[in-house]
Amino acid sequence: MARIQRFSSRVDAEVAASMLAARGIDARVVNDDTGGMHPNLAFGHGGSEIVVPDDQLEEATALLDDGTHDDGRSTPPDDGAPRLTVGQVWRRGGAALLVVLLVLVALSSEVDIRWF
Repeated sequence: MARIQRFSSRVDAEVAASMLAARGIDARVVNDDTGGMHPNLAFGHGGSEIVVPDDQLEEATALLDDGTHDDGRSTPPDDGAPRLTVGQVWRRGGAALLVVLLVLVALSSEVDIRWF
């Protein structure tokens, strides 16, 4: 089995694998998210991968590199970088804001700034 492409989400990988399967290629999605129970773990490992048998590698690569669907729609290229969800962006932004506020409070106690 050879790794053919990495996707940022399992859904994108499943769609691509089903497109390959419809063309007769034995494509499988591989990711480490404990069977779907912890999908956030896939981001730490770089997302989901599609693997195919070695003898079908060239055909599968050509189909995925084509970038078009059967109905002519174009698929944007996926560079394999994990994407953040809206919730993750809010949590990281909130954590950064909390750190800034804690630093301001710590500095204000040393300089004797009165907030109220």
